[in-house]
Amino acid sequence: MIRVMLVDDEKIVIESLQFIIEKNFNNIEIIATARSGREAIEKTEYIVPDIIFMDIKMPGINGIEAIKEIRKRHKSVLFIVLTAFDHFDFAKESIKLGVFEYLLKPVSRVKVIEVIQKAVETIQIERNKRQVELELKEKLEIVVPILEHGFIYSMILFEDNYKELFHYKRLFGMKENGGYVMTVEFVEEESEEFENKIGYSVRSQRFYPFFRDTVKMLLKEAIVGPLMLNRIVIFIPYAYHTDEFTACLEAVSLAEQLFQKLSENIHCGFKIGVGRTYTQFESISSSYEESLEALRNLNSTGIMHYMDMPNGATHASHYPYHMEKILMQNVSIGNTKESIEALNYIFDWLVREYSEQSLKIKNKLLEIIFLLHRMVWDIDINEDTNEFFFLEEMLSIEDMSELRLWCKRRVEYIVNQIYERRENRVGTLTKKAKEYINANYKKPITLEDVSREINVSPQYFSKLFKEETGENFIDYLTGIRITVAKELLSQGHLSIKEICYCIGYNDPNYFSRIFKKNVGVTPTEYKE
Repeated sequence: MIRVMLVDDEKIVIESLQFIIEKNFNNIEIIATARSGREAIEKTEYIVPDIIFMDIKMPGINGIEAIKEIRKRHKSVLFIVLTAFDHFDFAKESIKLGVFEYLLKPVSRVKVIEVIQKAVETIQIERNKRQVELELKEKLEIVVPILEHGFIYSMILFEDNYKELFHYKRLFGMKENGGYVMTVEFVEEESEEFENKIGYSVRSQRFYPFFRDTVKMLLKEAIVGPLMLNRIVIFIPYAYHTDEFTACLEAVSLAEQLFQKLSENIHCGFKIGVGRTYTQFESISSSYEESLEALRNLNSTGIMHYMDMPNGATHASHYPYHMEKILMQNVSIGNTKESIEALNYIFDWLVREYSEQSLKIKNKLLEIIFLLHRMVWDIDINEDTNEFFFLEEMLSIEDMSELRLWCKRRVEYIVNQIYERRENRVGTLTKKAKEYINANYKKPITLEDVSREINVSPQYFSKLFKEETGENFIDYLTGIRITVAKELLSQGHLSIKEICYCIGYNDPNYFSRIFKKNVGVTPTEYKE
């Protein structure tokens, strides 16, 4: 129902409008009338109409001033000015105020009906739009937490997770290239740890919505993970325009605000561990590991940042093994770009952890290089012996930038060796498959038959064959059979049925359909 207010100091005008509306519109209710601007303002404090018919010249507060006052509180009201004063300044001010229509008295009944219909349509469109917006917002309220949980799970559970994390980064529209992790643990100091975790896993389900709302209130961009036993993991995007010390202070300040809000409203103990801020998005898994280490160094409730841990507490147990695995995986498939990205991540970590111990950095890098070379040996690549004796060369490098470049070149060399070997093997497999197809096209061979012959899975062979030849197995086999069929048809010695059986088909009708689909004419037409 559309609600209308009629404002005019002439009673006859109000009665005329009321008559027109009641006679022509079933979906409009006249909720109020007013004889002055002041009366209109006062009534809209209690009842808010959708449409207001407003006269301009009235005793006391005129229509223009009344519109201004009502607009301050109710911006969605549509105003239709109905006045006897054809004054340019009034019309100009009305346009400025966003008046829906400006009508001059006397106005015809048809024109009034037309304007009201337009106003009703406008209101309906806005209502529908608002309804869609609310429905989308409601859906987002359901979907966004699920996506956030997926982000956190990807960060803490999967090793090769940086592609997944970047996908979530785009979904969230996250502009920051870095961030840090904060892990909150619910504790009960007087009960045993196991009982505490189980107990709070159940009880904290009740206050999880409050927890999430509190975090979002403090920092809207934060990503809040699910309740995992008695812990909740939070990721805070961070632009990292400042130094590491300042980033640490800001992270601790946010943790303190969260700790205070939770303590005031939830009756249990809290421990908050905060990891360091990383500039590279794919490195945030390390911040999560650091937040757990900080938690372990808290003997009671409170906050601990990884950088504030006692001397000796931080150690190389946080070496990013997950990134080393990613390096190995990408080298093994010949992916140069992502191999170098993983190497740079590890290199940065080593330099940060052992800034004054270059020998430790070199030892770890040598270990990685040897592991990579082992992959080369395992696939029987005959490596150039001059390229292999690199130990002395590497140990003589003192500058870290030169050392990074040396490692980069070494990894690129190994990746290229593996890639070339892989490409050669792929070419060999495809060649072997073609030879088998060419020799056996007269039989009803299948994808599985060829896969078994070259000793790979049907799925891998199908993908490999398509990439190498540009057509799938069936199309290639059909092409050979049709070529042979055309030759036999041209010779004219065999019947169409005999040719069908000669090229591996059991059904002459099916053969005819396939032939016409590929050649454009039937076997009979081609023969003629």
